[in-house]
Amino acid sequence: MLTPVFLRVAAATAAVVAFAANASNAGAQSPSGEAPAVQTTGTIPDQPSATATPPAAAPPATSQAAAPSSPSETKPGDAVANAATPEAPSATPPPAVSDAPSQAPATAAPSTSTPAAPSASTPAAPDAAAAQPAAAAPAPPVVDPVIAAVRTWLGTSANTSKAHKEDTAAAAAFYGARNDKPLWVTGTGFTDGAKSAMAEVRKADDWGLSAAAFDLPALTGAPSTEALADAEGKLTLALLKYVRFARGGRVNPASLSRILDVAPPIKDPATVLTALAAASAPDAYLRDQHPKHRQFQLLHKALLKARGPAEPAIEVDPALKINLPATREMLKVGVEHPNIALLRQRMKVPAEDGAKDTLFDEKLELALKAYQVEKGLKATGELTGATRKALNAEGDVHRAPDPERGTQMIVLNMERWRWMPENLGRVYVWNNIPEFMTRVIRGDEVLFKERIIVGLPQWATPVFSETMKSIAFNPSWGMPDGIKTRELAPRLRSAGGGFFFFGGGGGGNIIRAYGLDVYRNGRRIDPDSVDWSNADLRNYSFIQPPGGRNPLGQVKFLFPNRHDVYMHDTIERSLFAQPSRALSHGCIRVQDPMRFARVMLAEGNGLDARGVEQAMAAGGEIRLKHPIPVHMTYFTAVADADGRVSTFGDLYGHDSRLSAALTGRPVRFDPGPDTVSDEFATADDVPRDARQGKKKKKYKAPDTLSDAISGFWMN
Repeated sequence: MLTPVFLRVAAATAAVVAFAANASNAGAQSPSGEAPAVQTTGTIPDQPSATATPPAAAPPATSQAAAPSSPSETKPGDAVANAATPEAPSATPPPAVSDAPSQAPATAAPSTSTPAAPSASTPAAPDAAAAQPAAAAPAPPVVDPVIAAVRTWLGTSANTSKAHKEDTAAAAAFYGARNDKPLWVTGTGFTDGAKSAMAEVRKADDWGLSAAAFDLPALTGAPSTEALADAEGKLTLALLKYVRFARGGRVNPASLSRILDVAPPIKDPATVLTALAAASAPDAYLRDQHPKHRQFQLLHKALLKARGPAEPAIEVDPALKINLPATREMLKVGVEHPNIALLRQRMKVPAEDGAKDTLFDEKLELALKAYQVEKGLKATGELTGATRKALNAEGDVHRAPDPERGTQMIVLNMERWRWMPENLGRVYVWNNIPEFMTRVIRGDEVLFKERIIVGLPQWATPVFSETMKSIAFNPSWGMPDGIKTRELAPRLRSAGGGFFFFGGGGGGNIIRAYGLDVYRNGRRIDPDSVDWSNADLRNYSFIQPPGGRNPLGQVKFLFPNRHDVYMHDTIERSLFAQPSRALSHGCIRVQDPMRFARVMLAEGNGLDARGVEQAMAAGGEIRLKHPIPVHMTYFTAVADADGRVSTFGDLYGHDSRLSAALTGRPVRFDPGPDTVSDEFATADDVPRDARQGKKKKKYKAPDTLSDAISGFWMN
């Protein structure tokens, strides 16, 4: 009876031994090379043990099979059950489970067993990713050979010496980051975009620029890589230069005069290159860089007309072409002079048979009287200065102007428009100094236009743009330092001389007589307490309170700027009748300041007519809720919608200096009528180009301080 039981136990033991052998072989085949922990039973643990236990030798199958787990519990009939059934869980807690992930064996086992973690004494298995071959470094990008050559070309100083350094730097950065094909060339020549761009650059003269200033490339035959790179680099720099010039970068205005306080809106060349590379029509992009201001467009139109085909000549009476020069003696009856022959031709009065045509006779006298009556001149029958000017003026209308001078004036003023801000403002004030005019413009509508007085040549009104922020009614006037030292100080030092009409009486009396209050360190002082013959007037403030003698009049308009220039009323309104109104110390006097104030308050604060009147009646300083741009300009040519161009005198000589900077040839332009008041200034006070025909006269000071304040040296 024991034999069948024994055979069953033996078979079960053999099965256990076979299972253990399979598990051992599977661990040996693990990719990690680690020996798995040996289980003491046939049960597969849920997780590998974290504690390394060296494998023990398997006991004889018979002893393990026959040994009961407990003598009191084991019966002979339970042997097979004990051999095939896992042991009961021990009271001892299981070993800690390792966080390290285990790797599956290379050969799939018939069970879901997971091998135990390696012991600390076993070498760590190499990481699977580290076991892989190292990844190769990425191959460098393929650079177009022309682009590579362009980089070298831009790095050669001889190729870029005439280019603006910012343009060169932008081009080098652009091509340094570019690897694919060039912008402007192909293997056989120029792209269509390059051809259109170069065609536009060749039209630069039509825009007031000079096509000769741009070094455009050329390609012939089968160009080499180096030739293509040269063309690519040259064209890129030429286009950057064109955009720079189109936006006012030909000349630095401040290098011409310190009072040209403007900054042309030049674009960043890197931005320009990016835009050119993306442009489907580079020629259109280039055209778009010129100013959009209406005056620039009108001047451009006038320039094209002036440089276009000559208009058909109009037949002019030959007599009108005769110009009568001035003479030292009066030409009248009985006088013989060579110019009388010209006068006869001009008046169409030939000499009697046998008489000299250089002799002034009664017949010529009658003709002159008739002309003088017709023109409203005094009928003397003599060739007076007024008569001669009238005769010459009729001929001037038909006399062909100097085409080069006319187009040059247009070009100079187009250049100045390139210096202007791109956005002039929804509503803005335009003070044009050579024209002696101010305008308030909204869109294309002129809301206000009036005469102004500007600075004398030696006290030139600066060119700049700022915003009007407030309007002050019944303002006080503070004397600027320049006027203190140049005008007031000499009078105070000479106070005892009695040159003032009220008889002198000392510096204190002079100051009081003209309503000036004196302050030092913000505190009002008695003018008699100061020795004005030795005092530094710059340490004192001289204030004239509001009133009838205040040179600022009833109102001033403030647009804070570093030049301390503003617009204001005046107590000398008769000066607006003068043809040349360069009479101030740099500030702008307005002929109708109260109407100007109404426009500013309506546009700046949105007030209706009643609101404007209430604000003005309240007085004081009124802040504009919407500040209004003020543009102080120097345009000597202004075009109208019909293409007519009005020109004005080169008051401060800026035209001549700008012409020299752009062309290398200083052109002398007319400084305008009576630019300098002979009563108050000498020719030395005027720019050299503005002295045509002026005789040097000695400076004559105003007779009184009132004259000085209200006339010559008033702001």
